[in-house]
Amino acid sequence: MQILESTLLTGPYDWDEQKLPRSEFAARLERVRAAMSRAGAAALIVHGDPRNYGALAYLTGFTPKLGATLALVLPEGPLHIFAPGTPKMMDIAKRLTWVEDVTPIGNAPKRTAESLGDGKTLATWAFDTLPQSIYNDIVKAIAPRALMPLDAELDPMRRRKSPCELALMRDAARFLTAATDAFAANIRTGHGARSAGLAAERAAIAAGAQDARAMTSLSAGGAPLPLDAASDDRTLDPVNVGIAVQNHGYWASGYVTVSSDPAASAKARNALANALAAAKGGAKLPGGIVANAIGIELEEASGASLEAGEVYAVTSKATEGGTTAYASALIAVTENGCETLWQGP
Repeated sequence: MQILESTLLTGPYDWDEQKLPRSEFAARLERVRAAMSRAGAAALIVHGDPRNYGALAYLTGFTPKLGATLALVLPEGPLHIFAPGTPKMMDIAKRLTWVEDVTPIGNAPKRTAESLGDGKTLATWAFDTLPQSIYNDIVKAIAPRALMPLDAELDPMRRRKSPCELALMRDAARFLTAATDAFAANIRTGHGARSAGLAAERAAIAAGAQDARAMTSLSAGGAPLPLDAASDDRTLDPVNVGIAVQNHGYWASGYVTVSSDPAASAKARNALANALAAAKGGAKLPGGIVANAIGIELEEASGASLEAGEVYAVTSKATEGGTTAYASALIAVTENGCETLWQGP
């Protein structure tokens, strides 16, 4: 159950040291360098772009609005970021990160090769979406050295949320509540689904969200879909909505049903309650329940098996008398259970 994820990144993305201090990034960098050492890597290069930027943002705070961006990590010393744009644009790019060395991406292949020294292996992270031309330039520059993906070790690391990250996601959950409440209020006072979706987005932004996105039913009880045209403003009963809100780079999302007939909603809520009661590290959710890990990205991994330390968006879908309804929650999973950060009405 993934909320529509746009490649147009809106809202402010400048690094805020009050919300994500240097000590948070220092701890992340220490864990990443430990993984590099275990793998025998001479360096690590991390990729991010406007659609897939979780690894890059986790390590550097940098959200790549303009295109493919790379970060070079050595076993010690400062990090280097290679960003799209001209040299004159780098001062603006530096606002997005705690990393001080930010230069145009054209410098990446040569500088990466020089940084390897006598090392034989360059580790990579999130290279599966790197443009082929940049990939080819890096491979050519470091030849005959080898590339070694570290995604399998590093991705689970970034999905485990620190206390700082959980605090940001709790705030995001508050903004999600403001959005879902506004949506329900608008529907119950006779507004169309599109108007209610836009009201939800405005309510989240007014509450303090960095970004907000809503999808709603286009037919009674239909699955939430993008709001592409004014003609989508239909008065529906029941109506389903999927909403995602962002707070300093961290997302919260969920699905809500507004209906005059409570039967399907009650069935969905009961199924969700049973799933949450059983949720803990290592547990598998029952059939009919869909979950995904969430954080810097709306969908960081599937929730087929819950992992302690991760946060999940969990959704139940139920049909009763031809009506479809959803119930959702945002949970932080522990070894022995879970903390509910948000739950829909």
